[in-house]
Amino acid sequence: MAADIVPIRLGLTKGDLYTLWAPRWRDEGDEWEAFLGKDEDLYAFESVADLAAFVRTNTDNDLTDHPAWEALTEANAHTFDPPDDRQYDLVSLEELVAEKPGEDTVKELHRTLAIASAIGSVCEMPAVTKFFNGNPVLGTVGGGIDAFAGRPGRKRWAEIEAVIGRSWDNVVDAIDEIVTIPDVDEAASKKAEAELAEPAPEPEEVEEPDEGDEGHESDVVIDDTVDTDHEAEALAAAAEEKVLGSDEDFWHANLPGSQRKSQRVRLRWRACPLPGRRTRP
Repeated sequence: MAADIVPIRLGLTKGDLYTLWAPRWRDEGDEWEAFLGKDEDLYAFESVADLAAFVRTNTDNDLTDHPAWEALTEANAHTFDPPDDRQYDLVSLEELVAEKPGEDTVKELHRTLAIASAIGSVCEMPAVTKFFNGNPVLGTVGGGIDAFAGRPGRKRWAEIEAVIGRSWDNVVDAIDEIVTIPDVDEAASKKAEAELAEPAPEPEEVEEPDEGDEGHESDVVIDDTVDTDHEAEALAAAAEEKVLGSDEDFWHANLPGSQRKSQRVRLRWRACPLPGRRTRP
């Protein structure tokens, strides 16, 4: 799986804030997930320019040894502006579920619940994990609009609306509590603002490897015999995809708790039911 760091916007009680999320990536056989932060704090910023400035000037946070961090420190400020599908309005979720379920509504609900669950898991937040573990009906959102068709679907949606109305404020409050807005270098922020005022640069083209290149996925797992470490890793990844679905479809709320030492957590390779997780020493 690719080791990426992506910008996200969180709609919280404190306002719309920008931060970074590193979705699950594999490092030396272990899996990791992280948000921009340090120790007990999740760092977020009031503007894209401030987020870019912080990344360019700060070297003391939990993402600095991520494989993509160095390249991010040299990226154009537009890189830190999250697209629409990376913007999560947590404070308006009750209004969202008050609407009739539609394809877009269900997708937005799913994305919002998934990012809140990921934050709760990575940052070891009991209020958040309790919310998801105690309300299994929320998992039906991953089934899309079809899960809410007919009378059973309408009943299911009403149950989700009741769960959100009863307990979602506790989730938002818990996330609000760990969010910190660090100081940012003023000159670096102004430089980022100037970049954002200009058109975004054209994305660089990434060359696809030739089909004959070593390690290309078409060369992996030729038969039922696993002959190499590369084939073994490919088989494991394929099996995980079949069991868990895509990263967007998998919720980390089902992970059992452990003592938190960092905002970055390591997950063992998993199949359902999930084994435990450990923090990196």
